[in-house]
Amino acid sequence: MKKIILFVFFALAMTWQSMGQTESAKAVPLDPDVKMGTLDNGLTYYIRKNAQPANRAEFYLVVNAGATLENPDQNGLAHFCEHMAFNGTKNFKKHDIINYLQSIGMKFGPEINAFTSHDVTAYMLQKVPTDVLENIDTSLMILYDWAGNVSYEDEEIDNERGVIHEEWRSRRSPQFRMSTRYNKVLFKDSKYAEHDVIGDIDIIDNFEYETIKDFYKDWYRPDLEAIIAVGDFDPVLVEQKLTVLFSQRPAHENPRPRTLSEIPDHDETLVAIETDKEATNTMVQVYYKHNPAKEKGMEYYRESLKQQLYNAMVNARLGELLQEENTPFIYGVSVYTPLMRTKDAYIMFGLSKSNKALETLETMIIENQRVKKFGFTEGELERAKSEITAQVEKLYNERNKRKSSEYIWEYFSHFLENEPAPGIEFVYKFTEETLPGIQLDEMNDLAGQWITDKNRVVVITGPENDEISIPTEEEVLATIEQADNKEIEAYIDQVLDKPLVSEIPEAGEIVRGSFDPDFGTTRWTFENGVQVVFKPTDFKDNEILMTAYSPGGTSLYSEDELISAQFATDIADQSGLGDFDRISLDKKLSGKMANVSTYIRTYEEGFNGRTTPKDLETMLQMVYLNFTDARMNEKAFNAFMSRIQASLKNRSANPMTALMDTAMVTSASYHPRVKPLTAERLDEANLEDMDFIFEERFGDPSGFTFYFVGNINPDEAKPLIAKYLGGLPKVKRVESPVDHNIRPPKGVIEKKIYRDMETPKATVYIEFNDEYDYDDAYGRMLLSTVIDVLDIRYTETIREEEGGTYGVRCSVSQKKFPYPHYNVRIYFDCDPGNADKLKAIVYKEIEKLKKEGPVEKDLQGVKENLLKTYQENLKENRKWLSKLKRMDQENQPKNDVLKYTEMVNKLNAKDIKKAAKKYFGKDHIEIILLPTSTENSKTNPMMDKQG
Repeated sequence: MKKIILFVFFALAMTWQSMGQTESAKAVPLDPDVKMGTLDNGLTYYIRKNAQPANRAEFYLVVNAGATLENPDQNGLAHFCEHMAFNGTKNFKKHDIINYLQSIGMKFGPEINAFTSHDVTAYMLQKVPTDVLENIDTSLMILYDWAGNVSYEDEEIDNERGVIHEEWRSRRSPQFRMSTRYNKVLFKDSKYAEHDVIGDIDIIDNFEYETIKDFYKDWYRPDLEAIIAVGDFDPVLVEQKLTVLFSQRPAHENPRPRTLSEIPDHDETLVAIETDKEATNTMVQVYYKHNPAKEKGMEYYRESLKQQLYNAMVNARLGELLQEENTPFIYGVSVYTPLMRTKDAYIMFGLSKSNKALETLETMIIENQRVKKFGFTEGELERAKSEITAQVEKLYNERNKRKSSEYIWEYFSHFLENEPAPGIEFVYKFTEETLPGIQLDEMNDLAGQWITDKNRVVVITGPENDEISIPTEEEVLATIEQADNKEIEAYIDQVLDKPLVSEIPEAGEIVRGSFDPDFGTTRWTFENGVQVVFKPTDFKDNEILMTAYSPGGTSLYSEDELISAQFATDIADQSGLGDFDRISLDKKLSGKMANVSTYIRTYEEGFNGRTTPKDLETMLQMVYLNFTDARMNEKAFNAFMSRIQASLKNRSANPMTALMDTAMVTSASYHPRVKPLTAERLDEANLEDMDFIFEERFGDPSGFTFYFVGNINPDEAKPLIAKYLGGLPKVKRVESPVDHNIRPPKGVIEKKIYRDMETPKATVYIEFNDEYDYDDAYGRMLLSTVIDVLDIRYTETIREEEGGTYGVRCSVSQKKFPYPHYNVRIYFDCDPGNADKLKAIVYKEIEKLKKEGPVEKDLQGVKENLLKTYQENLKENRKWLSKLKRMDQENQPKNDVLKYTEMVNKLNAKDIKKAAKKYFGKDHIEIILLPTSTENSKTNPMMDKQG
């Protein structure tokens, strides 16, 4: 229950942070900490000071226009306008915007980006450094130009056609293709059915220049735009600058009306059934469409709380069904949520097992009919209330440590849909006063309001192959009628009223302790061998993060036991803890902000956890039970493995599977321990082996080191830590992970894989592997810098100059165990006819870097980003958690961290040039995935049709 409730809460968290504006006559005030205003030309702005993170700010331009405002000959041009903003404006020629932002340490993609949807276009400058006032001025000028001064040069438009064509190609996944078709039913007779944002590819390739300029002129205007600025700056100063700058734009004369695209109602149940040859799963969706609230006042706010409660309770029941061995779906959820701007919907969603679509549909409808007929129980309601209360309390307690990015979306919704943003103080008080008064009978009335015959749409999507039976429309309608009229019984709420830990252990003794002033960490070693490391921080007032590891992992087991070892922690998690099965454990943990998960990786096993100071003991008790009283039962084994098996059954239908599998086994030189996970391989799993492996991996606490980072005081936490970690049984065995000599091949390995494709594309994958001196911290930084420089170069050449791909992805992994080595991956999608040409550019840029070194502006931008990111990470609990663990595991000297800034400043073109020569030798793997239609075995002797 807990996981599902948190999922639903996350999906709807914005609802209670930006709810209701007026209650008929009484308004809900806007958060007093935000400065909101409207200029004479109609432009709206929101400005808020917030110092998390310090010396950083978020600047957004929000345009109340998207794909639904396109004329028929503009299908896709709202999105095209977004792209053109990065290709030259009145005050920034060509790519000067990106060049400038990169020069101050920002990255294109993560921090310089934009998006377009059906109803809105937004431009984002994230984590802009504000310690230099010029950066604020320039950011505002960039937004100003995007808002009305994009150049739209003919040459740049033509260059961008190729980029968007490749984005269209990359995004045409089986789910995208099917959704494009079923949206014509779901949004029947509305523009949402015809305009899918990415657009008509013929229009993208061939539209006249004036056509896109007309869209920009019509809809990019002050009365449809908002500037949102949140960050570590003087809000009065920013308001003054913004007002002077943006007031220069005149209001539009005779503007086109900004209308909303209505989604017509319908009395009959509509059914959409779509299949795709590359689809890997069957999905069942049921929509009950409703009109959004017109008045968003206090009653609306209260209704939002009821929606969250309902969503939490019904999903807890669906979660219980997943524990059954014969449940027809892999995953199921129901939620009331906004669908599009002019429609809300109550949605049932089920990821079905193969050939179980009708059973999934029937089960989901029956469960909702059970609520409709019998309602929820008082116990369910109280647990849901406790979950919401705990989440709101957490937000309230962290109100002074919220990141600037979190505020953006409140004001975003306030501008676009009049969703109020009263602030967490108001939300906390309202929830505290209102939630207890929500009664069970009014909750039970919601099912009758939401689940109706009118405006119902059923969507089923799935693989198109002979082994999968997809139901017909007639079968769907018959199943609905049968489920609606089936005799059902009321839900029985079974609760186990016992303490989580029935027998509290005796506290263990600390035999060794130390304090590191450089990192502010305290380290204890208990008599049972457990080590504990604390780093108290004030980054968040209500967060404690935990991780733990012990050497070993799946490397200690035979090939026949690998699958059992890999899934042992999943089965233990599904089985429960101590006296509690999974269902009763979730109910027991209701309202507790504490979660713990176990893992067994290749060379280690361990824990991850998150909690608050208030619920620290609960998290530690869960750790203790995993060591001393974990469960592993057959029912959980059968239920979980059947779901995983179903999710893997059709994985080969996706052409990308062949590429990923080939890359995996090739880079491991086809070692027998490295194989793709398939439905057939799951048969190797054995419950008895899992039980033994889990007990062996977690039966000895002496090899574990625990790390706690966040709002934790070691002295105050000592009694709990001593009981639940120090009090673990003494075992004391020494073991080390095993190196099975899994190594990449030597030489140049080239492969071409051919697969049938619905949308022809090539995927180029290049990998460099080698051994190196991992203990050379500066060398590791040089390698990472080389990759960052290449990332910039490929964006400029392959994406912008050639228009050949939507993006080239570059990454590097550096590991010390089982042997010091690095792994560089470069891959991208493109037109099959351009694969060889663009692949050549990949190697050309590498060779250029080896011969000439980096361009100064690229290197300087990378260095600025490294320093900027480092400063940001110093205030992140999760980053410290990872760093402390890694330092211990890899025995890293403290200076690798303490002298990080010094190493970054040391980076220079000469060293980068040497590093490129060193790390990019001749040995590499090259794999290209191509459509079968391009196959020519005579000219492609290296083709690999097995993957």
